[in-house]
Amino acid sequence: NIKLTRSRHIGVMFAVRAARPVRAASARALLLAAILARATGHGAGVWRDPHHYRSDSSLAGLRFVSESPPHELNIVGTDDGTSWWALKGRCSGLGMRNITIDFSPKGGPSDATGRWAPGETITWPDGNMWALLAAPTRAFLLDAADDHTGVFFDPHHFKVGTFRGMRFIAEDPPHVLKMVGSDDGTFWFLEGFCTGPKMTSIHFDFSPKGGPKELVGKWAPSPARTITWPDGNVWSKAVPELQASFAVRHGGATVPSRARVEPSPTHASGSLPLSLPVLVASVAMLALALAVRRVIGSSSRGAAEARQTQLAECENFGPP
Repeated sequence: NIKLTRSRHIGVMFAVRAARPVRAASARALLLAAILARATGHGAGVWRDPHHYRSDSSLAGLRFVSESPPHELNIVGTDDGTSWWALKGRCSGLGMRNITIDFSPKGGPSDATGRWAPGETITWPDGNMWALLAAPTRAFLLDAADDHTGVFFDPHHFKVGTFRGMRFIAEDPPHVLKMVGSDDGTFWFLEGFCTGPKMTSIHFDFSPKGGPKELVGKWAPSPARTITWPDGNVWSKAVPELQASFAVRHGGATVPSRARVEPSPTHASGSLPLSLPVLVASVAMLALALAVRRVIGSSSRGAAEARQTQLAECENFGPP
């Protein structure tokens, strides 16, 4: 009995020790997921729905999700790339990984619950899997729709190659505006409405972002396609850098439609071109890697030479 008890005790000790790395790895994974969720929001980000996705040159199938306030989700999206809708949802469960959205305004279920894998996917009961979009595609260069909904760029926050400074606006229901946007990589949600002749007065409550309760901008249709705010800030439907380059190339004219956008070979991957800081950082990392390789190579050669010297000395002290 004593031997059996000792065997069981040793077995339990080995089992506990073996389980420690697994528990540690699980804890690290949960911590990483928590940090990621805290930084971006549970289920928040730009998602691609493969059931409506067409290509990287179209906005069709994109969903823009914000967790604002906590555990409440607001979604702005488009199925065809031109008409925009807005939905509401919530997150719940362990790690807030259960994403529940009311799709009834689009003719779907009122409580569809998907499973969120942080930084990767949202999987729905029908097998549909939304994939997280890491960076803007060619479609974001210019929203050709002549309407106060869709994609806008705020030059005060815009950063090439990211979603910073982008605003995604839906009018759903009519005259009621919903907006998901990002200033620093996290996504927020605002509500507003439109009034006036041809609905050119754009009202938004910026108080959730620390701004005024009601700010009224002016929508200017084609050829401008901008929203101008009282402080002089102008949101445009074209990427500011792209708009400026086309203005130079076409004698000050703005880009009238997406058909005028001529992606260069650097756009072949579907993403916006790399900014200069990213390019410089990439070159610096490559140079550092080469330098480390040279140092390791020289160290290895030095160690080999030292070993040969030691062997030679040992032979000299050997028997005659």
